[in-house]
Amino acid sequence: MNITLIPAIILGHHNYSKSPDIRLDELSYTIHLIDQIHTQLLQSTKHTPFITINNHTGTRAEILEQLNRQIHPDAASTNLVIAVGLNASIGDGRYHTSNGWTVINSPQSKESAALAIALARASIDNLGSKAISPQGQISSRRFLNQAEILSNLKCPAVLTLNLYQDNRQDIHYLLSSAGHQAIVDLHVKGIMTYLGLNP
Repeated sequence: MNITLIPAIILGHHNYSKSPDIRLDELSYTIHLIDQIHTQLLQSTKHTPFITINNHTGTRAEILEQLNRQIHPDAASTNLVIAVGLNASIGDGRYHTSNGWTVINSPQSKESAALAIALARASIDNLGSKAISPQGQISSRRFLNQAEILSNLKCPAVLTLNLYQDNRQDIHYLLSSAGHQAIVDLHVKGIMTYLGLNP
């Protein structure tokens, strides 16, 4: 199994990648998240040598080229891609009240759906009430565009949106050590559960 972690922000083009107070920068924050998820997965899977974990950063073109080289159609079932990002309401540089944790997967892929379910369950365990998005709240078009890019990959792929970078409470939580670790832990737990391993 080849697990690839990428920062979701590189999959799209937008101009609101920082919190209104500029304390939280989406790219640097998600790269740090991915580094820690990568480290914990390596520790958790040290007795399962059949698992390789890649941590890809770079431009959109570079990462998509790496993924296309890496994912051969005949070996699609042995690959797994997770794009890690933050959510946002509107790109106006102001605070908003949208909240909750979200995972988006390709509806055409049963494997992607299974991975999304495992991650969603882990989010409830690790984030509690923060994991629940209010009914009727939908992600903006930029995230749907990112998910569409992932849906074109020939392997299970999901996009996780780890709370809102324009919600005051979420920003405070994400920047806390407890909040940051909870986001890391839910990814590790969800991936391990999907792989049928003990988280």
